[in-house]
Amino acid sequence: MHTDEYEISIAREINHCEWVVKKIQKRLAERQQRYGLTYPEAEIAAAEGRVSIKQRELGDWKEDFEALTVWEQRLEEYREALAVMRISASRP
Repeated sequence: MHTDEYEISIAREINHCEWVVKKIQKRLAERQQRYGLTYPEAEIAAAEGRVSIKQRELGDWKEDFEALTVWEQRLEEYREALAVMRISASRP
């Protein structure tokens, strides 16, 4: 059963996920630019003492790095659900 309310709710979830993904991507890009490294590179460089990054900063960076994958997956799942819903709604 398809209702507009379901579609509206999923669209809201998509918008929220897109907002979160963009926010995380921005923070990751800022850190990458600041240190000239991606998170995996920074983690190795910090462990080897080649770069000085506060543990708190490195922890936040790791959290964002891992969260991005989760939020991107969630976003894809909502997009797929909305597409299926729209297909089923268009059938007679």
